[in-house]
Amino acid sequence: MHSDTPQTVWPGDPSTVWARAAATRLPVFVRPGRAPRPESIDEVARWEDPSGFDRIEFYYAPTFWVCLPLAALGVMIHGAITNPTGIGWGGTVFGESVQAGPWSYWIAWVGIVIWLLVSVAVLAFRVRVAAPEARKDAEWIHTHGIAHSIHPSPYKTSDGEGGTWPTFIAIDHRLPEEQAAMIFRALDAWLSQPDVQGELEFGSLQVRAPITSAELFGPRGAGGLYLGSIPGFDSVGDFLEHEWVLVSDPRDPDDDGAGGKHVTTVPTEPELRRIRARLRRRAERRSAR
Repeated sequence: MHSDTPQTVWPGDPSTVWARAAATRLPVFVRPGRAPRPESIDEVARWEDPSGFDRIEFYYAPTFWVCLPLAALGVMIHGAITNPTGIGWGGTVFGESVQAGPWSYWIAWVGIVIWLLVSVAVLAFRVRVAAPEARKDAEWIHTHGIAHSIHPSPYKTSDGEGGTWPTFIAIDHRLPEEQAAMIFRALDAWLSQPDVQGELEFGSLQVRAPITSAELFGPRGAGGLYLGSIPGFDSVGDFLEHEWVLVSDPRDPDDDGAGGKHVTTVPTEPELRRIRARLRRRAERRSAR
């Protein structure tokens, strides 16, 4: 996991950058409005999975794959009962030497039963193991996630198609205004250097993000992050709408993840209101039962 002390080898001379940032007031640091705080674990789960992909992966997809062999098994049983001679086919499940359907072949029955057993096992695993683990992750983020405002970084990475993609600077909302501005300026200045950008694009820093400001500038610079990407941003325009992320350490100490930090995108204000309204209606229905 990344250390909170300065590294011995960093491009761009972070110590000099810090001294220069202290002597200037540019670029101007502007914080967004009040930092968001999730109201519940369910709300964090929605922030983590805004598209509902996890619900599809945990429940709907494995349920679908259980339904398929069940349907096939139903067709086989129906055929074996209603048309055991299976006119127009070849062989029967009862061994007569006449024409019959696919239910006549024992290998088909074995294959479908194995398919069904595997599908049920996957569904049981997702429901009993994977989904509860995702719930624990959401609970951890709810308890330990710290709101960070996000700001455009001077470095833009290649999108692989001839264009560029923005990267970001995140600042802890708990920092005093002056200290937050100082860390922002220092990160902005460090990321503006060509040798640093070269290392981010092609060199040793390419897989290091998030990079904490404490790694670069020591404890005096703690509270900032360089983020190479933000989950849930499907286009450059998404950045213009979002202002906050939650940053937390991984729940599993052995999971170094993305630089030892987990980033959760906070929804835009309209989407946040919709999520909370749905969750409140659900809570009201449960309490009314």
